[in-house]
Amino acid sequence: MLTLVISSLVFVAVLLAVERLLRVITTSTRKDKEVNKRLQMLKASGSKLDTYDELLRMRGLSKSDTRVLSSDWFNEVYVQSGLRASFTVKAMFVIACGIVGYIVGRMFLSNTYFLAIFAGICVVVLPILFVLYVRSKRSKKFVKQLSNAIEVMIRSLAAGHPLPAAINLVANEMQDPIGTEFGILSDELTYGIELDDAMLNMVQRVGLDETKILAVSISVQRGTGGNLIEILENLSVMIRGRLMMKAKIKAISAEGRITAVIMSMFPFFLFLMIRALVPTYFDPLWDSGYGTTIISICGILMVFGIFILYRLVKFDF
Repeated sequence: MLTLVISSLVFVAVLLAVERLLRVITTSTRKDKEVNKRLQMLKASGSKLDTYDELLRMRGLSKSDTRVLSSDWFNEVYVQSGLRASFTVKAMFVIACGIVGYIVGRMFLSNTYFLAIFAGICVVVLPILFVLYVRSKRSKKFVKQLSNAIEVMIRSLAAGHPLPAAINLVANEMQDPIGTEFGILSDELTYGIELDDAMLNMVQRVGLDETKILAVSISVQRGTGGNLIEILENLSVMIRGRLMMKAKIKAISAEGRITAVIMSMFPFFLFLMIRALVPTYFDPLWDSGYGTTIISICGILMVFGIFILYRLVKFDF
């Protein structure tokens, strides 16, 4: 009986300790997210110019090329992903991709030549896929925040503040990624860059149609006049409507998308399962001498099949 009571108390104590630890971790993470990266750096350095230069450097930009990004497609995608990594981190990530490609290739390929080619492909393809994934995730979050940011600008303009002050208010009140992007925009306006050029820089850094519409709306209003508050209100309603339409399309196409994922992963899962249950099952294929050729042809066909599957369930809206 005493052992049962002690075990129960120990269990409760461990449960409370874990709960408290999780609460501390989530609270600290939430506090970090409440302040965007630019404000954190500004608080640490105390200089807006140094913070501005550091943000551009971390994004792979500089004062001389904030207007026109490099013609390199991957460099543009990397800037739009918002990643901030040193050369050492990038090199370590590429090496890790090569190691992962080699380990995975060993499961399917026995020929050293094809194994080296597969590892080389992973070194090139995996970093690109990772950057594209991060950019997609960041873009979705930016679009969700954009309507709220426009609402903040509308309230600021209605209170009688000029447009640069409204932009600066978004930079100080909103979380990342929109907080830092509007912060860079505000800094560029502070340091003498024209509003149209600064908006174009933000469009290039973000790479979204919604930011292009915002930039065009503000630019046209400055040139022709009109009620900027009304224009921004209509733009906010339009962005919210687009988000609702995307959510509806995503819900309707959910079955097709999960089917595509299952069909894409099933052959690999089946191969690994058979390999684990019956290790010698594929030995006749390898002993025939045509194993590598067959696996290569099937792999190429599966890549085309997966591409077609995802094109069928991917909707442009």
